[in-house]
Amino acid sequence: MKEGTKGGANLDTAPPSSRYRTVIGAASLIMAPALMSVGDLMHPHESWDPAAQVAIVAESASRWYVAHLLLFVGMLVFVPGILALSEVVAKRRPAAAYAARVLLVASVGALSAVFVCEMLLGRFVSQGADNAAAVALFQTFQSGAVLGALMPGLLAFFIGTALFVTPLASTTGPFRWPALCFALGAILIMGEIILAEVLLSQIGNILILVAGIAFAWLLLRGREGLPV
Repeated sequence: MKEGTKGGANLDTAPPSSRYRTVIGAASLIMAPALMSVGDLMHPHESWDPAAQVAIVAESASRWYVAHLLLFVGMLVFVPGILALSEVVAKRRPAAAYAARVLLVASVGALSAVFVCEMLLGRFVSQGADNAAAVALFQTFQSGAVLGALMPGLLAFFIGTALFVTPLASTTGPFRWPALCFALGAILIMGEIILAEVLLSQIGNILILVAGIAFAWLLLRGREGLPV
C-alpha cells in the first residue's frame, strides 16, 4: 500500500461512504429477489422421488439449468442487501444484527451449493446421460453425506431471517410491513423445500421482492435511523 504524500491516511484504503454502501445495498435488495423470482417462475415441478425428479428434468433440462443459474446468481447478488439490512437492525438490537449477519452470509454458501448441484443435474441430463446415472447423481445429492452436510447452512438462512425480521416487525415503524412480508416469503420458501411444491417458493420469492423494494426505498430515503 502507498502512504499518503504528507503522512496522512491513504485515500485508497478509506472505507466507502455510507451513501455508497446504501445505494449498493438498496440495489441488491431489488436485483437479487428479482433474479430469484424470475428463476423460480421458470422452475419446473419438483419431487423428492429421484426417478420422478429426473424424469421432470429430462423433459426440460435447459429450463431447469437456467432457473437454478438465476437462483444462484440472485443469491450471490443478495449479499450487499443482507449487510445493509443488518446495519438497520444493528441500530435497534446490535447482538441480533450480528448473529443474523453471520447466519445469513453463511447460508449464502449452502444455498449456492444446492443451486449448483441442481445446475449440474440439468447439464448432466441435457448432455445425454442415461436415466440410471442421473438418478444415481440425484440420490447422491440427497444423501446425508451431501445434503446432510448442507443442512445447517440451509437452516441458518431461516434462523438468520427470524433474527433480523423480529426487531423490525415488532415495532410500528416503517420497516414493520416489509419485514413481515419478507418473513412470510421465507416461510413459504421453507414450505417448498419440505413439500417440493414450487408454487410456494414462487409466491415466497415474489413477496421477498416486494419487501426488498420497500426496504430499498426506505434505505435510499434515509429512514433506517428513525426511532422505533
